[in-house]
Amino acid sequence: MTTTQERTTAVDPASGRPPVAAPAAGYVGALIALLILAAGAVALRDAAVHFGWLRGTAWTDTAVSGLDGLTYQGWMLPAGIVAVLIGLWWVSAALRPRRRTALAVPAETSVWIAKADLARLASAAAASVPGVLDSRSSASLRTVKVTADVTGSDPALKAAITTAVAEAIGGFTTTTPRIKVRTRTGAN
Repeated sequence: MTTTQERTTAVDPASGRPPVAAPAAGYVGALIALLILAAGAVALRDAAVHFGWLRGTAWTDTAVSGLDGLTYQGWMLPAGIVAVLIGLWWVSAALRPRRRTALAVPAETSVWIAKADLARLASAAAASVPGVLDSRSSASLRTVKVTADVTGSDPALKAAITTAVAEAIGGFTTTTPRIKVRTRTGAN
């Protein structure tokens, strides 16, 4: 009798996409949508004037009359340059990659820690060091800044805070950000 054993291999799940900020092109798109809505409102008003539902002159007719026969003037070149620069900025906003908003956590699945949570973790780690009265932190994807109010001016205290923060953050991120610690004596 022959026994066959089937080997099963564990398959890791595919990693998800990192959390990113809203695209800059979204704001540009919203602005363009508002401009199109305004143009539609003007067109509806002009249609109401044309059909006699409103009295007055059509705004588009007035605008076209004002532009008819217009010749070059000094303000046109700078206005054209500004319009081209705005257009280039809009194109760059559409093509620019969105910025990351969180750091990867070492886990089997896609787990991320936000910058604000990283700062909270650093504050809690710094506050747990003996001699620290209070701590505040801010974090970016590359740097964690900790400001700690301490009881004395012991230089070893700053190193202890840095070590505590590094150990706390090290377990929550795949890449450890730079840690900057500033101490102040007493509570201000």
